[in-house]
Amino acid sequence: MYPHVPITAPAWGVKERGSEMKRFASILLAGVMLFAIAGAALGNIGWAGNIWPVNGTSYTSNDNIGVYVQVWKDGCTGETSGPCADISATLFYRCTGDPTFTSVPMPFFGFAGNNDEFSATIPNTHGCTEVEFYVEVVDAEDNETLYPQDQNGNAPNFFLPITAVTSQDVLVTFQICIPEGSAGDVCVTGSAPELTGWSQPGVLMAQPCPAVSPNLYDITVTFLAGSNPFVQYKYQKDDCATWDCDPNHEFVIDDSGPMQTLALDTWCWGTPDCPACGSPVEETTWGTVKALYR
Repeated sequence: MYPHVPITAPAWGVKERGSEMKRFASILLAGVMLFAIAGAALGNIGWAGNIWPVNGTSYTSNDNIGVYVQVWKDGCTGETSGPCADISATLFYRCTGDPTFTSVPMPFFGFAGNNDEFSATIPNTHGCTEVEFYVEVVDAEDNETLYPQDQNGNAPNFFLPITAVTSQDVLVTFQICIPEGSAGDVCVTGSAPELTGWSQPGVLMAQPCPAVSPNLYDITVTFLAGSNPFVQYKYQKDDCATWDCDPNHEFVIDDSGPMQTLALDTWCWGTPDCPACGSPVEETTWGTVKALYR
């Protein structure tokens, strides 16, 4: 699953038309793409974008890469009777530095608010250390052609680093200090399937020493051999309903050994204020202490 962020209000994509397309095709052979200024007047397509994955997203050599794009055309997309017949989308990908792109038609995937969404897959047989891709959207009514941005507003082309998978199972310990406490359970979720792939709720955490440090939570998660070593994650509190602040936390799985303990995180990137579980607990009364110095 991918972070699905439907946009229903018109925004601006980037387009090429007519003779500009001939120039664009020759530029593609050189591996360079030129784009009109964002905000230029569009034709019948009101907006195209929200591409996933965003530029820089890391994948492993085992991953098939699902690519998604959304398109809005007033009075045509988002109709429950079916996709807008005027709109088509094509995925173009290659290994960075290769002279040519492979083109893949993007079938209609579903509705996202008032948008039609299209999807295609870059197979894990690509053999790349970095995948380069872009998406072309065409309106058959007037031959308008757009080259949309990703969900983070990056213009194409997009580049996805491909990493080696982990060589062994690794037990990774997450720990967070929530100075204000939590009204219920605390969870951690993230990009890896072991962290539920950003679902809610995530993996339930525990209080390792509530008598000493009641606002400290931790959990040890096993990341299996063959995992993507790059992991993004976030915490959830108040029965796992309230999400931690942006940006995401991230780390790289260290598979040089079977165990890894991450640095102590703090809710919303604040200053840690949780005693360590090894901290001594004062059990002697104040009267006993005073008697020692009489």
